[in-house]
Amino acid sequence: MKRCVLTMLTFLLFLTADAQEVTKGTGKIYMFGVSQQLADSVIYITAINELDSIDLEKKTSFLPYRAAFSFQLEDFLETKLFLEQQTSCVFFSENRKKLSKKLYKVKKLYLDNPEKKIVVLDETYFKFRHPADDL
Repeated sequence: MKRCVLTMLTFLLFLTADAQEVTKGTGKIYMFGVSQQLADSVIYITAINELDSIDLEKKTSFLPYRAAFSFQLEDFLETKLFLEQQTSCVFFSENRKKLSKKLYKVKKLYLDNPEKKIVVLDETYFKFRHPADDL
């Protein structure tokens, strides 16, 4: 019983710590997302979005709130397009040209497979937003 209560308290501590850390920065990044249901042949790819007020982590150059951005895409596909069990990931860079090359490689990977169909979600249809805007 003690172990269960301790685990729950630790979990709640992490939840409150994450909620407090969502702050806006001063940098600008570019990102796009890819999502698919593993049993389906349709791949959903977003257009490259520009996001202000996000700083990459200093030591690792990693994107904070990665899971929140992936969840935004999954949630959009589930609520607006009624798609279930989507698996999503995001690609990001501070350099739009580098990210454009990455987007081309991802699209080419799926275009070379005749069994896959790509659906591009442009910025008028789906746009990533800063996680602090959701609080």
